[in-house]
Amino acid sequence: MADANDAPPLGWFFGTSERRHRAFRYWIADTVLGLLNTSLHYGLRLLPISICSALGGALGACAKYRYRESDARARKAWKRLRPDEADNASTDAAMRRLWRNVGRTMAEFSVLDRLWPAGCIAVTGLENLDAARATGKPLMFLGLHLGNWETIPVAMLAQGLRGASIYIVPENRFDHAVANRARDRIGGAYIKADRNAGFAAVTFIRKKKQCILMYVDELARDRVWAPAFGRQMRAEGNIAYIQRLARVAGATIVPLYSARVRGQARFQVSILPALKLIDTGDRDADIMANVAMIDAMIDPIIRAHLDQWYYALDFEFDD
Repeated sequence: MADANDAPPLGWFFGTSERRHRAFRYWIADTVLGLLNTSLHYGLRLLPISICSALGGALGACAKYRYRESDARARKAWKRLRPDEADNASTDAAMRRLWRNVGRTMAEFSVLDRLWPAGCIAVTGLENLDAARATGKPLMFLGLHLGNWETIPVAMLAQGLRGASIYIVPENRFDHAVANRARDRIGGAYIKADRNAGFAAVTFIRKKKQCILMYVDELARDRVWAPAFGRQMRAEGNIAYIQRLARVAGATIVPLYSARVRGQARFQVSILPALKLIDTGDRDADIMANVAMIDAMIDPIIRAHLDQWYYALDFEFDD
């Protein structure tokens, strides 16, 4: 689907089959769906947080029928990664929790700026944040797509930190605009995950002396790069990229994640101790060693919250 910066000319409606398809998706399909989603976003914003989130959960529960391949991938991941709960009843229950979490998270974009004032977000591990700040180095936060991951910047802003998140641009330009307006309401900045993202992130840290948030379990080039979950590890994706940026910027990497509490619009943001990157002087070997270290750290966290992991829907094993 075309991005807002790649608007096909209207003349493509009279071009080749591929051009007609792109023009239709951008000017008609994306517009209709985008306007519906935008209306839903602002409609949900009028509701109390609990009702907004619950409605999202109800919509999410229905989404599995539309995205059957995603549901199948998540089921496979659950059965392999949680073998003690791999019976059909447990798997079905986990998938219901997963889809409801996805729906709630999407709906909660509408009320993101209201979650902290309403006391919906608790933070643990503040001593780890204080220790990292005491070093005087710039901070890079290593996040995961668990619970409602957008509550991480909300919680960090509430601690007096200012920074930017590196994010993947939604395919639909209307969804992109809605997401960025939601981020604007909480007061954060954001950097597009494109070829210039690294330069922009380092410049942001150095000039503004603020922090960067990067999620290392991203989906890019049709692969969820981390955790490995038994696949061959590679020095690719954000799990490798974040350490490269940290070295260039002289930054400290602080892992953290958000988990949904009791399936409601309540969250626990956990801040972990800052990473001590391996540095032997052999750059390539160090990157792979640090990839393995980070992978070993996030693997049990995601396994424990697998029914809240957004990318369970996209994760593919190598076999």
